[in-house]
Amino acid sequence: MACVSKFMKFLTPEECVSNEMVLPDEFCEKYAHRIPNGIKIKVRNGYELWLNFVKIYQRFFGISTFYKDFKLQSGQSLLFEYMGGSNFNVVIFGICGSEIEYPLVVHELQEREAREVLYPYDGWSFVNDNFLRRNPVDKVVPPFYFIDNIDAVVPNRVEYFLSDGQRIVGSYYHGECELTGLASLCHILGVPNLKSLNLLVFSCDGHGTFKIVVFDKSMLEIPVHVNVHQNVSNSHAFRILVHQSHMLDYCHGVGISKDFRNVTDLWLTQDYFPAYSDNRCWRLEIKKRRDCTRTEIHGGWIQFMDDMQLGIGVVCVFQWKNDILHNFNVRVIKKIRIAS
Repeated sequence: MACVSKFMKFLTPEECVSNEMVLPDEFCEKYAHRIPNGIKIKVRNGYELWLNFVKIYQRFFGISTFYKDFKLQSGQSLLFEYMGGSNFNVVIFGICGSEIEYPLVVHELQEREAREVLYPYDGWSFVNDNFLRRNPVDKVVPPFYFIDNIDAVVPNRVEYFLSDGQRIVGSYYHGECELTGLASLCHILGVPNLKSLNLLVFSCDGHGTFKIVVFDKSMLEIPVHVNVHQNVSNSHAFRILVHQSHMLDYCHGVGISKDFRNVTDLWLTQDYFPAYSDNRCWRLEIKKRRDCTRTEIHGGWIQFMDDMQLGIGVVCVFQWKNDILHNFNVRVIKKIRIAS
């Protein structure tokens, strides 16, 4: 069961002056029944905007404000990531295919100030469908604007992670500005070469690690089917003891102990994992401090806690599910008394 989905939207001249946006049919077939009439889109710089979602028309209404605030134009593209409930994260790409440098702008009704996104240390992404058709099987050339801003922090040895946690080791050649080592991606996806793929999004965490998302012709994320190249031990799990601070409506993060570095080291600076219990699924957002000394669960925790009816002293065990590195089964094993 999939519990999260991404889709891409390439803006046309007509869409840039429209107040509505059509969602992909397949996305609506899977998720429209979960999405309320009012949804909120969020951008990395703190920008938030409420839109109307009309299921029968499969459209967002009220989006022209978003286009105007960011001065979007034809040829740019948007990556929407459904976070569950009413929330969507949005990544904005320029015409060249590189993620934009976000302006310090928020919606006029927001009271908070915009957050400065620090490049490249807060991570950066690029997308381009043209390079897939002109480059060989094993390598891609990122957009120049992306290279110009991130070249200095990408080491010669890089790692690619797929949405299920599978890892591919590759290289970055600074002189040629090429990312190589992607033949394994083709093997995992069961395609002969990169030209067989419609579109890829690469997200760099600023430390030489890239997350890759693959999109089909309908611009929906393609689920990666497991073809594990790593020996995964059933001992790979982590535990969380629920404290009073975790029960607050505005919990500021649920820390994961350093004892579980064998799990947390596989995650990017900003990442997520699906947690399963019976036929239910939650998307839990991961954030690491910039020095990577602490890993915390942020987005999705409150909903997870409410649905599981957790209480103070409960111990939640998250266990790798079916050898898929980013999927976890979760169970409550005991309730202990916490010293005050």
